[in-house]
Amino acid sequence: MMEEDRFLEELMKLTRAEVLSSRAFALCWDCPDQGTRADRTHALQLRATNPMDSSPLPGWGLALERFQEARANAWEAYKADKEGFLEQALSGGLWESAAVLTARTLPAIHYVVEGLLPQGLTILASPPKYGKSWLMLDLCVQTARGGQLLGRRCSRSSCLYLALEDSPRRLQDRLCKLLAGQPCPPGFYYQTSSPGIGEGLLANIELFAQRHPDCRLVVIDTLQKVRTNADRTAGGAYAADYRDAGALKELADRLGLCLVLVHHLRKMEDTSDPFNRIAGTNGLSGAADTNIVLARASRQDAETAFHLTGRDVEEQHLAIRFNKERFRWEVMGDAADLETQRLAAAYEENLWVQTIRRGVDQAPDHRWQATAVGLMKGCAALYGRCPADTPQAAGRQLEALFPLLLERDCIQHTSRYSSGSRVHIFRRLSEEEAVFGPSAGGSGESGESGGSGESGESGESGESGESGESGT
Repeated sequence: MMEEDRFLEELMKLTRAEVLSSRAFALCWDCPDQGTRADRTHALQLRATNPMDSSPLPGWGLALERFQEARANAWEAYKADKEGFLEQALSGGLWESAAVLTARTLPAIHYVVEGLLPQGLTILASPPKYGKSWLMLDLCVQTARGGQLLGRRCSRSSCLYLALEDSPRRLQDRLCKLLAGQPCPPGFYYQTSSPGIGEGLLANIELFAQRHPDCRLVVIDTLQKVRTNADRTAGGAYAADYRDAGALKELADRLGLCLVLVHHLRKMEDTSDPFNRIAGTNGLSGAADTNIVLARASRQDAETAFHLTGRDVEEQHLAIRFNKERFRWEVMGDAADLETQRLAAAYEENLWVQTIRRGVDQAPDHRWQATAVGLMKGCAALYGRCPADTPQAAGRQLEALFPLLLERDCIQHTSRYSSGSRVHIFRRLSEEEAVFGPSAGGSGESGESGGSGESGESGESGESGESGESGT
C-alpha cells in the first residue's frame, strides 16, 4: 500500500496511453480503505478527463465515457482475482492472472477497412510501379472520409500518410486526380520526410497519435526509407527485420493503430505461395499481423491479384484493376475465377491448339498425325510463326497441352514411333466416347501409346511420319 503523496506522484507520471491502464486503476485500489479507493479513483478520473491546461490537476482530455468503460472493465477483473490483479499491474512482472483475463472485457478488433485491414502491423508488398502508392493514398482519403475502399466500408478516423518517395508537388497532383474536384476530407495528414526507425520515427508517430486521439491509421510508404544501415548490419538480416517489424508492431498494438508498411517483392517467382516473395527475410512477414501481396502473371496483365492473409482476417485472393480514369483500384472478382478465365483465354490463343484443331477438323475421320517437326512446319505455315525453336522444345510444350485438348476439345492424343521418330496422333472423340471414355467407341490403333510422360525425346527431331499434314 502506498501513501497519498506517493500516489499523487505516480498519478502525475501517467501518460495518455497509461491513464486508462490496469496499472492506473491498481494504484487507486491498492489500499484497504474503501473511501480512499473512491477518492483515488476520482482523482484518476480528473487526470484522464481534465483538459491539459487545467489547474491544479492537468489531464489528458479523454472522454468521460472512455474512462467509465475502462473503470468498469478493470473493476470486473479486480473482483475476479484481487491479489492477481494488483500483483500483475504493480509488480513489474510479465506473468498475469488467468482469472483476471477471463473476467476482463477486451475491446473488439478495430478494422480500418471492413474485413481487410485490422489494427496491428500490415505489410503490403508489390513490385515497383504497380500502383500501390495510389492504393495507399486512396486508403487514407477514404479513411478520413469514412468512404469505401475496394468495395469495403472504411471506419472514419484521422490518419497519417508518410509518403516518403513523393514530393509535395507529386502528392498534390495525385490527390487532385483522386479527389476529382471534391474537397479533401479533414483528418488526413501527411509527411514527405521522416527520421528512421531508430532515429525518432516511433516518437513522431506517438506524438501524432497523442495530438489526434481518433487516429486509427498510419501508412509508411516505403519501409526502405525508414531503415538505416545500422538496422541491417547488427545481428544479421533476420534479426534486423524482426527487430524493425517488432518495434513497429509493438507501437501499433500499444496505440491501437493499423500501421501499414509498404514494401517490395523479390524478383524471384514463387507461384506456390505469393507471400514467400516479400522482400527480406521471414522476420518481416512473420512479425506482421497481416500480409498483402499485389502480383500479376505478367506486367502487361490488366488484372492484379490481391493476396491477403493474417491473424485476424480471413485469407482472401481478389482480382483488382486500376481504373485509369478515376485513379482508383476496383475489385473485379475472385482471383481464382479470373485466373481460370485467363488460362482459358491463353488456351484459346495457343498456336499449337489452333494448329491441332485445324488438322483434326480437316482430316478424314477427324484423325490427324504429325511429328514435332511437322507440327512446327504446319504452325508456321498457318500463322507465320511457331512457339518453339526446336523439336525438343515443341515436345515439352505439347506435353502440357495433351490433357487440356482432351478436356476442352475432346481431342485424344496417342503416339507411336516410326523410324526412330515419335509420331503424334490426334483424334476427335465421338459424343459417346466423350461421355463414357475412349474405350466406348474403340481406342486408337495397336502400337499407339498415351501422350503422358514422353516429352523431350530425341525422336521428336525426326522428319519421318509426317502424314496427315495436308490438313494444315
